[in-house]
Amino acid sequence: MNNLKIIVTGGCGYIGSHIARAFRQAGNTVYVIDQIERPHTLIDIDFFTKEDFADPGMLDTIFDFAPDVIVHCAGTSLVGPSVRDPSVYYNNNIAKTIALLDTARAMPQPPVILFSSSASVYGESEVMPITEDQPLCPVSPYGNTKHIVETVLQDYANAYGIRAMCFRFFNAAGAEPFNFDLGQEPNATHIVARALEASINQQPFKINGDDFETPDGTCIRDYVHVWDIAQAHLDAVDFFLDDYPQTGFYALNLGTNTGISNRQIADYVQNKYGLSKIEYGPRRAGDPATLIADATRAKNIIYWKPKYSDIGTIIDSAYRWYTRS
Repeated sequence: MNNLKIIVTGGCGYIGSHIARAFRQAGNTVYVIDQIERPHTLIDIDFFTKEDFADPGMLDTIFDFAPDVIVHCAGTSLVGPSVRDPSVYYNNNIAKTIALLDTARAMPQPPVILFSSSASVYGESEVMPITEDQPLCPVSPYGNTKHIVETVLQDYANAYGIRAMCFRFFNAAGAEPFNFDLGQEPNATHIVARALEASINQQPFKINGDDFETPDGTCIRDYVHVWDIAQAHLDAVDFFLDDYPQTGFYALNLGTNTGISNRQIADYVQNKYGLSKIEYGPRRAGDPATLIADATRAKNIIYWKPKYSDIGTIIDSAYRWYTRS
């Protein structure tokens, strides 16, 4: 769907920048709100402001802009720091989001809200693959904030008629698969990024834990290409605003129903790009052995079909991003 007015909060970040580009390429007006500098790769985005999305002046601007869709990616997003300083997370991820939602619901035609949630809302699930119907038991303040915002969105949908969808990302990875000019910044904590940086810098690569109850002893995770995540947002807008528009609240997993182990990622990078050494360290606290998404609901409701989420495409696209000239 094109000719829409889209706001992407956190639109200069890793996932947000891909979403902003996908909407722009589909023929929409995109207004990115972020507190970090705009990268040159987002120069084609129509509007940009280096401000906090919840500043009173910015909220007035959002109201006057009257967007058709708000994609809410902004927030603080690391598990460890959320334990040490939860106040930052509750203020940034909950209080400011409520201010944004109150602005949206006051509009004559409230926009569709697409929220970047996380698999962290499930906590340490023992049932695989994880469906959206499983209990939500986050184990960190970060996960709690995602769970709370989902609850707020559902309540707002019921009370005010807000159309909302929460995407529970599993492990977003990869880079924009055509120009390879959008990707994760250096020193990212994600294993694909760490393995590739170790390869490029000719440094040893450390895997956290080799004694899990998995076939090769290392963690298994479900990886989804960031461009497939961006496309899910376009699919959601079609679902809400197409010829047969839908209403209400929805929470959808974005994953592949497939698990890839840390060792498999290291082996792929070693065999294709080279690794000087693979080492093993202790497990990280709280790391479950396996996390795999059941994304059937996303496929059935918004007809989402990931095209780039095989692990080879994910790693190769990220390598092209890191080694671009």
